[in-house]
Amino acid sequence: MKYITFTNNGSIRLCENFLLSTRSVGIEEDIVVYCLDEESYNRVRDNYKCEVKFFDIGVEKTFHEYGRNQFRRITEAKVQIILRELQDDDSLVYTDCDVVFREDPSEFILDVDREIKENNKDIDIYFASDEPFMHICTGFMYLKNRENVHELFKKFFELSTFYGRTGSDCMYDQEITNQILKENSLKNNITWATYPTTFVKNGHLYWNESHSRTGSEVVVHVNFTIGEENKINRLREANLWYIQEEVIT
Repeated sequence: MKYITFTNNGSIRLCENFLLSTRSVGIEEDIVVYCLDEESYNRVRDNYKCEVKFFDIGVEKTFHEYGRNQFRRITEAKVQIILRELQDDDSLVYTDCDVVFREDPSEFILDVDREIKENNKDIDIYFASDEPFMHICTGFMYLKNRENVHELFKKFFELSTFYGRTGSDCMYDQEITNQILKENSLKNNITWATYPTTFVKNGHLYWNESHSRTGSEVVVHVNFTIGEENKINRLREANLWYIQEEVIT
């Protein structure tokens, strides 16, 4: 199973934490990290066993918060990266780098897809859930290299360009993808499903509704949290921060 993510120097600590979580579950070498600047590229290349690729899109090296500055360009780069990797693979998992793997998710992902096929069904994309606010989350997806998946992302670029021109500060990759699927506006039918929140849990459910924690979540996404330091603090609180930081005495 191939997993891809991306980072820049502004989110490198979150990416390193993600990579250390993959190391702890034995799949670090299955990860491909796209780095948007030389600083993050050198840091990942020199310290981790994953595959690292340089992808300069000309954005600032700071942490890019939702809706700010170059956030739209960041989300468009995310889709470009997915399409690049799908050129060489039948399927892959995309994950944001503010995610932690508590176990290897590969077996569950493949078992779910196998069970669906045994019931004479087929799914093009599996998404994490962003319930209770939005049905799908594009921060964790299992995607297959199919014509209708490429059509979905072509439609995304059209709408992202439109929302960029109109100055929208709330329609990005996730919102646009939700819109496309809800309106069923593709020429070719696309099949999709969401993973149970017991498998991959979003940040709202994990922290704001912490009573819903089962303790057996495989993937935890610290979304619904604005700002790098706030994300890091939440991960620390939940004992999901893997970086060993030097203590000065």
